[in-house]
Amino acid sequence: MSPTIEEDAKLLANADLPWDELNGKTVLVSGANGYVPAYFIHAFLKRNDIFNAGIKIIALCRDEGRAIERFGVYIGRDDFKLVIQDVCDPIVLQEDIHFFIHAASPAGVKNSNIDPVSTFTANVTGCMNMLKLSVDKNAEGFLLLSSIDVYGKISPSKRFMETDSGAIDSLNPRNVYAVAKRASENLCACYFAQYETKTVVVRPSQIIGPGIALDDGRLCADFISQIIKTGKIVLKGDGSAKRTFIYITDATTGMLTALLKGTPCEAYNIADERNESTVFDLAQLMASLSKNREISVLFDKEQKDAPEVKHAISVVTATSGKLRRLGWSPKESLSDAISRMMEFYGA
Repeated sequence: MSPTIEEDAKLLANADLPWDELNGKTVLVSGANGYVPAYFIHAFLKRNDIFNAGIKIIALCRDEGRAIERFGVYIGRDDFKLVIQDVCDPIVLQEDIHFFIHAASPAGVKNSNIDPVSTFTANVTGCMNMLKLSVDKNAEGFLLLSSIDVYGKISPSKRFMETDSGAIDSLNPRNVYAVAKRASENLCACYFAQYETKTVVVRPSQIIGPGIALDDGRLCADFISQIIKTGKIVLKGDGSAKRTFIYITDATTGMLTALLKGTPCEAYNIADERNESTVFDLAQLMASLSKNREISVLFDKEQKDAPEVKHAISVVTATSGKLRRLGWSPKESLSDAISRMMEFYGA
């Protein structure tokens, strides 16, 4: 395990959370190979190492080779079980499972555009299968990792609140990720209404952290990839689009706060309002933090009419006031978050 992830896992294991609710319990995490759900696993197992919490993890994912690469250090532990299957197939497990975390989704904008059908089914059919199993197991809690993308286009531009709902063209396949997340949220609401499943939805802003694939299309990953390969950052648009960013440890504590302290059938934004930035300012910050070379920030004027640029929402920011009222507060500044991520990738 990298020193950065090891430090983050220790921080999470010592976070001010109601850990007693998880002591001796079993947690099923779908999409475990993803860099965000993997952090739940790092946190739970580090909690076991330090505090003998007795949390058992079932990590469900499709790619065994990638899972062994990410979780090899845990293979053979009594508190860790790796299940290799597609979340879209029925999930049959014999042991008691107390908490469910549904995080399975093809990673990044790139995969959503190439294979929108898989993006939809992994989110929605996968959510259905996890919910069915949670009913069978009489689960204590179910967490859906949704997205800030569900807000769609809201005018005038403002920080999104959980009660907001903007327009999304459901007939545009480029919107499959947002539409699938909305459908999954509704499915959670239906299961709460019909089966009293204790579902909680979290809507993270852009999460910065180690382990993300550098070709998956997210801004920070794309910029780091460009820095490593070319020594420069080339922006497709004019750089004025604004986004909210949050470091992965803050996001993880926020999501666990929602799971363990949130109200069933409600949504919680996972955002750090301090860490709002335009795309251009983000590129400038990342260029300034590169330790190895001088990095230029340039504009590709030929890309300004590309569909992903023309149709991008100019402002995507959220407020986390609802979650803060549960006692959560983020710690990492944008500069520190970027520095840790760039250090991990050697950028």
